[in-house]
Amino acid sequence: MADRLRLLWVGAGLLLLMFVPAYLLTMTPGQGIPRDGTSLVVGRDFLNIWMYGRAAWAPHPELHYDMDTYLAALGPVVGEGYPGQLWSYPPVALLFAAPFGLLPYLPALALWTLCGTVAFAVSLRLWTRQRALILLLLASPAALLGIMSGQFALFAAAILLAVLRWREERPWLAGALVGLLLVKPQLALLLPILFIATGNVRAFAAAALSSLTLAAIVALIWGVDIWRIYLETGIANQSLVLSDPDHLAGPFMPTLFMNLRVAGVPVSWASAAQMMLGLMAAALVWLRFRQRPAAGDLRANLLFLACAVSATPYMLSYDMLALAALAVLLIVAGQSGAILLLAFFLPLLQLAAGMAGVPGPGLIPMLIALLFLRDEKKLHRPLKVDRTGS
Repeated sequence: MADRLRLLWVGAGLLLLMFVPAYLLTMTPGQGIPRDGTSLVVGRDFLNIWMYGRAAWAPHPELHYDMDTYLAALGPVVGEGYPGQLWSYPPVALLFAAPFGLLPYLPALALWTLCGTVAFAVSLRLWTRQRALILLLLASPAALLGIMSGQFALFAAAILLAVLRWREERPWLAGALVGLLLVKPQLALLLPILFIATGNVRAFAAAALSSLTLAAIVALIWGVDIWRIYLETGIANQSLVLSDPDHLAGPFMPTLFMNLRVAGVPVSWASAAQMMLGLMAAALVWLRFRQRPAAGDLRANLLFLACAVSATPYMLSYDMLALAALAVLLIVAGQSGAILLLAFFLPLLQLAAGMAGVPGPGLIPMLIALLFLRDEKKLHRPLKVDRTGS
């Protein structure tokens, strides 16, 4: 266990030492907002969140689902000719982004990053009291990519970890938190199966109620039509990333679909393979959780997160953060196996393989799930979280 943790610390330390200074040194002033070495603004994807926040206070934010309209709105902020941005989040994102839209971009980005970091650290406290582990995970590849991208990733990981930890002890609260994942619904695809398999009616009902409530609030504030436009145009905008002939997102998406697309496999074949993998992921969650493992069962929770990653074609490297957290907790609990190290370093492995056009990392989460399902049948002894954090 000590050797594996040391390896994780060395890897995270080297990443920090190489990546952070290199990133800072490539920054240029830009037009009002600093740019990084790729010509994108600092915070990258947060630019979309911030624009959602600004649009939340303006009439007809649904118009931004039209790409030309959105790019025209971006022009005064970042200058003409900025690399394409997509307005593709579900309308619920307007609720979360609205407070940040009241601030200038850089202060808003700083506050967003601080809130996400605190939320993730607090959720980890539900699983461990070891500050060193929390710091290690904040320096993990998935966390760094999420912070650099200004993404929802730290919030999403915090929500997932809290839902898994509280699903038995506080089912109404756990279910209510699921509604917050409407910002990125692909992360929550398998949670209903988990709740049904475990007979957790209260968590399932709370998840449905919170999701419907948030959707209704959005419709009440911005009109019902915003949901129709999102279904017709917003989802289509997201599909552009998957069908991109240049595979610009390929190095950052450890999914079977994108791995196959980068390798030159046609969309229809890649979609069929992804669908089969998704059905397998759903079946594994059902098989494992109908046995009703305890909420603190680390192996069962890691299996769930690995299947959740495998179930969708649209999953980016920073969305692996909750998976990395459970992998580290299992190492501390005494679980052996190099596969846990792969879970921690998966974003880097995907980046290298994606840039080289080599498929494979997209199957690692499913391999983790299968190995842990096999091990559970052999061991008959779950590894549970240490409530003392020692």
